Amino acid sequence: MKKILFVSFAAFLFSMSAMAQTTAPATDKKSDMKDLRKDARDIRKDKAERKKELKEGDKDEAKEITKDIKADKKEMRKDAKDLKADGVKHPIKRAQRQIHKAKKANG
Repeated sequence: MKKILFVSFAAFLFSMSAMAQTTAPATDKKSDMKDLRKDARDIRKDKAERKKELKEGDKDEAKEITKDIKADKKEMRKDAKDLKADGVKHPIKRAQRQIHKAKKANG
């Protein structure tokens, strides 16, 4: 009886010490949201620039800008996926709202 009690107590102490040493996974919500907002602003700026280039008739430059927009959208999707895994609901909508709020507050 003493052996069973001793072994179970030792196992309990070992498991508690192992649990105390593990750290919680680090989430980088702030940096991902910042990247998401930056990409959204870049897309808005690039779309306006592409519109201007198409108005001027420079289709080659517009194609390059379109490639840049697609790359930014790909990064946005990656960041949104990471944020969803971290527990953020609707990260792209949230980033768009944050941009809108900041723009409205600044003037």
